[in-house]
Amino acid sequence: MKFRTLPIVAILFIAAAMVVQFVISFSLEKEHVREVVEYKMQLAQKDFFYVLLGFHNAADEMRKYVLEHPFSERELLEATRLELNRYPHIDNIFVKFAPGIYQGKESNYFPRTYRFHGQTISTAHGSDSLDYYVRDWYTGALQCDSNGYWSEPYIGASTQTRIASHSIKIEDKQGRLIGVVGNDFSIEWIKDILQDINPYDEAVCLIHSTDGTFIASSDSSTQENEMLYKSDKLHWRVYSQTLYPINMQLMIAVPNTIIWQSIQARSVITLCVLIIGIVVLVLLFHRIEMNQKAYFQVENEHKLIQNEIEIARNIQRGILVHDFIDDDRLSLHATLVPMQSVGGDLYDFYRDGDYVTFIIGDVSGKGLPAAMFMSATITLFRAAVKHHLSTNAIMEEINSTLSSNNSQMMFVTAFIGQLHLPTGQLTYCNAGHLPPLIVRDGQCRWYELQEANVILGLDETYQFTEQSMTLEHDEQMIVFTDGVTEAENKQKELLGFDRLLEQLQALHQPIDDKTVYDVVCRFSADAVQSDDIAIMNVKRK
Repeated sequence: MKFRTLPIVAILFIAAAMVVQFVISFSLEKEHVREVVEYKMQLAQKDFFYVLLGFHNAADEMRKYVLEHPFSERELLEATRLELNRYPHIDNIFVKFAPGIYQGKESNYFPRTYRFHGQTISTAHGSDSLDYYVRDWYTGALQCDSNGYWSEPYIGASTQTRIASHSIKIEDKQGRLIGVVGNDFSIEWIKDILQDINPYDEAVCLIHSTDGTFIASSDSSTQENEMLYKSDKLHWRVYSQTLYPINMQLMIAVPNTIIWQSIQARSVITLCVLIIGIVVLVLLFHRIEMNQKAYFQVENEHKLIQNEIEIARNIQRGILVHDFIDDDRLSLHATLVPMQSVGGDLYDFYRDGDYVTFIIGDVSGKGLPAAMFMSATITLFRAAVKHHLSTNAIMEEINSTLSSNNSQMMFVTAFIGQLHLPTGQLTYCNAGHLPPLIVRDGQCRWYELQEANVILGLDETYQFTEQSMTLEHDEQMIVFTDGVTEAENKQKELLGFDRLLEQLQALHQPIDDKTVYDVVCRFSADAVQSDDIAIMNVKRK
């Protein structure tokens, strides 16, 4: 190619590349926005489902109570009060009896408990003039099965706020109608959910009923502009989904500027890269052919290395056990997060009847050498655990094999425990590993190890010592590698034992391996992970 024709070819190439880049970027960004919105809609569906499931459970529990207990006004009011206190989103729980069912009261009789200005009030109304038999939440419940009826939102008579009702009919074993039980709930909490799921600051989330009536949005000015979002397709992309089981319509309006801004940024970067590339191409054109073979050789070697690393990562992941234990006697779960594609932390367990034997360990070093040593350790554990009864015997067999021909002087810190489920007796052998964390009733404490033993891989003749303790019912042991306590934040501070224990106690929630890992993530924040992390949680139920 002559150099005088190269500028023309370069200009045409840039123009064609920009067009292609624009089309691809627009399609990719549009698909990305759609995926983000659909994911947020799935979160909203889940949030709505679990909250509304609570409303249904409250009504169903009252239905069962009415069927299983004699009619007593005081007990009915107490039952509605208890149910109301259990569900903070519910504003009113009521039982509305069919005519003539509740003896000694007016034909239209219903007890209820409701919230009013921060107070909980229980009342029993009865009047022949009450017309709740024609209300949609009453007639709708009679026409529905055990799943009940969800009403359209309406303005509450006492609260003057937008509410909805969920009701279930009550029938005895002979099919006689007893009445309708249900609850009213304010839909103000919908706005909080909409703000949480809003995928972009400039986007707007709306909820409206099936007949198009506006209910709530993440933007206070949305009600006036709702139709604008639907009609102005030039500036907005609108996504909608029907929410089960209330059949409300969720709409998320995303401005097209979000897509355009991303495309513009990509276009500028692409244009700069293309211009620089053409300049470099003009200056170095005569050297391309000379370097082409060397380039392809390096590229192929790089791909080969990356492929081998990926294979090693998949092999290592395949070695680890992923089918954890969670039954009526034991919960055993583990979390492993390598610093690189592969790492040296390990865990494994083996169950034989009433006995569960487990191991957690940390190989010296990182990367592929540590991963190979880790794989060897797990393989040795699986071979030894099937024909040894004691943890120290298992440790000695692993150590004997790892120590022989260990020219690289690699080593493993390890903790092997064996739990007898009926008695809770836990025998263990510790090879230079960190002390475990004992959790009971939300309280954490470090278990002081009586004997640490030496690390694995250095002395094949070493005789390991075994100790024991008792793991009570609902007590759990959490064992982890030093990637937890030595996690660093941006200020290069270590998490440490004391700070870890303090942050776990401050959570006031169930503690397990996932909880410990969340504490590490929050502490290290944006800092780079400095070591492999392995955490195992063993709980005797």
